Amino acid sequence: MHLDSLLQVDLAAISHNTAVLMRMLSPETACCGVVKADAYGLGACRVAEALQLGGMGMLAVFRVEEALDLLSVEIGCPILVLGPVRGLSTMHPLMPGLASGQVELVLHDDNQLRDVERIAAASGVTVGVHVEIDSGMRRGGSRDSDALTLIHGVMKSKAIRLAGVMTHFTDAGRDTASTTHEHDAFLSLMDRVGRLPRDCKLHVAATAATVRSTDYHHDLVRIGLGWAGWVPGDPAASRRLGLKPAVSWTSRVIHIHQLSAGDRVGYGGLWTAPRDTCIGLVPVGYADGLPPTAGATAGRPGARVHVVAPNGWQAEAPIVGTVSMDQIAIDLGPAGRSQGEDLTVTLIGASDDAGASLPEFASASGVSPHQLLVGIGHRVRRAYRDQPVDQPISAFAEAV
Repeated sequence: MHLDSLLQVDLAAISHNTAVLMRMLSPETACCGVVKADAYGLGACRVAEALQLGGMGMLAVFRVEEALDLLSVEIGCPILVLGPVRGLSTMHPLMPGLASGQVELVLHDDNQLRDVERIAAASGVTVGVHVEIDSGMRRGGSRDSDALTLIHGVMKSKAIRLAGVMTHFTDAGRDTASTTHEHDAFLSLMDRVGRLPRDCKLHVAATAATVRSTDYHHDLVRIGLGWAGWVPGDPAASRRLGLKPAVSWTSRVIHIHQLSAGDRVGYGGLWTAPRDTCIGLVPVGYADGLPPTAGATAGRPGARVHVVAPNGWQAEAPIVGTVSMDQIAIDLGPAGRSQGEDLTVTLIGASDDAGASLPEFASASGVSPHQLLVGIGHRVRRAYRDQPVDQPISAFAEAV
């Protein structure tokens, strides 16, 4: 971990965003917070607490180990494991959670059904499961008649309880036609299933679909990037709803280098200075999760960062040249020469006047916001704010 870079996580903003999104739902629709991959690298246990404070009643992870981490800190709400879980034993540490009903599994195929049924029967417990239908993603879940057989198989079982039926849309943030088609396919299959158990929850919507239409809400929605303050594929929706960005990433300039017009920068010399200028070196690179594609080259503009000097001077500076393992170069312009090296650099801003947003920086780097966020490495220091978002920056406490 190095001290030149800081990822600030505003837990109060996460609670606020949760409450905002939940106000979009009817009282009959529950809300599940997706905290897989350590809550996109922000700390699942800390984020889970903030989600619950905002009113979230369920959490979702992908791996068994992630569920165990949440259980170890006594998270009080149900946990859904999205990935296919196979090969459990009666002594597996997940079994108490399954036996109590706090942990539920997602079934993807008939082999997994038999596996879960075997361990449930051997343990004398009833395991709650959600069957995933593949309505177009062609990733997890079962399709068509296989899905129908799987759902009926669960309903006939004495060792497994059908807690939900779900699907995941391919591109709900941008592609209305495909989302409508996939939703129709899901509903058509549900019509063929017939009567479901009374407490079985239908859920299809992640953040983008939740915001797009109440038609997708059903009994449960799954909120991922939305709790962090962004709606995938629709940045305007984030502002319209009043979501607050919960993450910012700052660093500093550690060296300034003078360039003449025509000088090339970085490995391969992929960026050429168009004028006399100053280059600032910032100690973050691809080893810290910065996308290698963030730097401007002859054929690509690259991402921009926000630079502030103690005297109030500010600039939007492009990242230029190849992103190195431990550092990037930013073009400070000719005026940067007189500012000294005590410059704060914001890579991802938490407000409109503090640099690029997560979606903007990700788009300029050619990656998704999820990929950028989850890739920020643990060499970058984390700090958490629990107080309301109008509190000063000193309200941040270092992570332990």
